[in-house]
Amino acid sequence: MNQADSEKINMILLQSWFFKVANWRQADLVILNTCSVRQKGEDRVFWFAEEIKKYNTENNKNILLGITGCMTRKSGLNNKYLEDYKRDKNKAKQIVTAKSENEILNNDDKLFPRFWEKLDFTLRIEDIKYLPLQLTHIFGEAIGQDYKFDDYLKQKQHRENPSQAIIIIQSGCDNMCSYCIVPQTRWRENSRTIEDIVSEANRVVSEWAKEITLVGQNVNSYWKEFIDKKFWNKEKAKWSSPQSSPKGEEAISFKTPFRKLLEELDKIEWLDRIRFTSSNPHDMTQDILDAHFDLKKTCNYLHFALQSWNDKMLKQMNRRHSYEDFKKMVNYLRSRDPNFSISTDIIVGYSNETEDMFNDTIKAYADCNFDFVFNARYSVRKGTIAEKIYPDNISEETKASRWHKLNDLLLESLTKRNNMMVWKIEEVLISWEKDWKFFGRTRNFKEVYFSPHLTSPKGEESKEIKIWDIVKVKILWLDKYILNWEIV
Repeated sequence: MNQADSEKINMILLQSWFFKVANWRQADLVILNTCSVRQKGEDRVFWFAEEIKKYNTENNKNILLGITGCMTRKSGLNNKYLEDYKRDKNKAKQIVTAKSENEILNNDDKLFPRFWEKLDFTLRIEDIKYLPLQLTHIFGEAIGQDYKFDDYLKQKQHRENPSQAIIIIQSGCDNMCSYCIVPQTRWRENSRTIEDIVSEANRVVSEWAKEITLVGQNVNSYWKEFIDKKFWNKEKAKWSSPQSSPKGEEAISFKTPFRKLLEELDKIEWLDRIRFTSSNPHDMTQDILDAHFDLKKTCNYLHFALQSWNDKMLKQMNRRHSYEDFKKMVNYLRSRDPNFSISTDIIVGYSNETEDMFNDTIKAYADCNFDFVFNARYSVRKGTIAEKIYPDNISEETKASRWHKLNDLLLESLTKRNNMMVWKIEEVLISWEKDWKFFGRTRNFKEVYFSPHLTSPKGEESKEIKIWDIVKVKILWLDKYILNWEIV
């Protein structure tokens, strides 16, 4: 999501006659696209702002700083760009999106007093079309096309990798996980129409994209806000757990809107791969699980967050799934394809996590054989439910110890899973080049690399391979996290 948002910002800036530089010290303008899921991320933003101020002072420079993403509540300008504006402190406490160009003429956001003179402007990502207008006020000259750009969800992106595209299908989140600030920063779920999404997918494929990734805070609940809640829950209940038969013999009377979207995208000619993230286990339905196998272009990889194996801890986190629910879905996917890749998120050291609770999470690694895990040490986020009602009572030493134990288990798990790929022939989309090697991913999201200067068994030079190509390869050996391969 953050990468897609940055691509949208980059497109507007390029069309406003800015261009990217290799190092921020060469810039006239720096925009920090922030994520505030964890406190560490927010701390880095303050550190970066201090670095920019220090560099400006020592080098007589004036690099401008803007902040967007989850840390912002309201788009606005530093007081030095405003005339006689009286700050409204109340509006800084809630999300306020601009309804007209005049509403960017404020300094209400709580970030301004926290950054003092270091911060030039704030930008709600939903207000992205007003970015050139903000820069016009700051630079004192006409920048770009003012606010003649599309609204946020329709704004085009400047893709850094032409072979791959990220398509935002919804923003916001209706789940109130107790540790998470996203509902307070991204607000309620807002879905795009199928027609808009398919249109964008057709456009990026016409521009050489071979793979698209659909993103949202919870893609499984796509379009849920427009469906009667009772009907949604009733129909979802029919398909919330895998059937005993691999394909489910009972006819499906109801398809979730997300499944319908996947089916429409599956029809696009020249598109090779469809991925999506992120999925919430409690909204996962049978028709979405089956889409990985029923549709030609949906890849056999799924990321969905477990967070903890212990059901008491899950309830405290306000996660609406149980470990048994999660395990059933993992078992079902692996029964259809033993090499189906599954990644997840785990939090260690959450409030009141006992050693027994943590040991339960350790068991999940053996149970589920994850292909990758994003392990995180819990840090309190201001404004969350947890900050108000749960103590942060696990020591940093204990958090670190548990985190390292899970990382050791992760290496064991992914080594076991990756070794299952050795000697298999897979299709790889070559996505980037680094240190004279090509990198790409298999359909089940395994990262692989090879030297472009390989020769064929007869000693002849292999055919020319370039970024964007899809090539068949044989997996040869495992280099810790990454698979090494040769062209077939």
